[in-house]
Amino acid sequence: MKTILTADQVNDMFYESYFEKNAYTLDTGYKERHFSASLNACSGNFFDVWFEEVYIGYGELDLLKHTQINYKSPQEMVTMLFVLSGCIIMKHSGLSSEVVLQPGNHNLFYLNEEIGKKEWINDTNEPLKALEISFTTELFRRFVPEDSRNLSFFNSNINSSHSAALSSYQSLISSSMMHTIYDIIHCNKPAALRKLFFTSKAMELLMLQINQLLGDTNENLILKQNKDRMFEVKNFLESHLDPDFTIPSLAKAFGTNEYTLKKDFKYLFGKSIFDYWNGCRFDYAKQLLKEGYAVQQLSERLGYTNPQNFSTAFKRRFGVSPSFFK
Repeated sequence: MKTILTADQVNDMFYESYFEKNAYTLDTGYKERHFSASLNACSGNFFDVWFEEVYIGYGELDLLKHTQINYKSPQEMVTMLFVLSGCIIMKHSGLSSEVVLQPGNHNLFYLNEEIGKKEWINDTNEPLKALEISFTTELFRRFVPEDSRNLSFFNSNINSSHSAALSSYQSLISSSMMHTIYDIIHCNKPAALRKLFFTSKAMELLMLQINQLLGDTNENLILKQNKDRMFEVKNFLESHLDPDFTIPSLAKAFGTNEYTLKKDFKYLFGKSIFDYWNGCRFDYAKQLLKEGYAVQQLSERLGYTNPQNFSTAFKRRFGVSPSFFK
């Protein structure tokens, strides 16, 4: 059964629990908002940033199993879409066909002021994690040559106000893209520098995306079977925070070899297996600190023989000691 919502309804749900303390509004025209909601139809966290000719939105959302969101583009935009988990189906009145983005997929769209639909299919019970970055067409044209041979079809659609996707196939998010996406999601810059930071990262992603979509389509591609296997490994790491595995044991458990495991995992998620696993562990530790756990308890739970070693590692990651954070 499909649940149908409008974009305004989704916004209204998040406005109900809008965190004003996490909002930035600067004289430079920069605005940033952080939302959190726990409602029947939608729950999770979302933040958006907009200034002048750029919009950035990232969400980790739990919706119903199959949710369709109807929207109307407020103005013509060029939009980058990166799906980290979950599945998004883009349907727009100007697109020749629907575009399905699976976990790890991305594409670039020109969307004019027409009615569109986004569908999220939740077959894995994972939250939808997606990053959207939109530019005005004027800004896009300033940075992308109008006479570029590889972009001629896309630019001609912009000139004729006809919605289009840059590529007819969905590419995999590269490790370079994942590093940049991670920087955007975990930005800790002072308020006065955030506009400059997000501008540079948005343009970096645009360059990486166009270069990949219009470059060698066979470069660094991962077989679908291996890609599915890497997401299984990722799920395992997120739910097994005890240090009771090795790379060889993981490779054997998931039916691959060490080289392929390390190479494909880093390509898809932008980090080595142990870097990703450690990130999960310390994010979990941070949550437990909020819930009142003692440093000694967390040290033992994460496999540290000495609480001081845990505190040092925690401070290296988050910039403050566990006791200060608590």
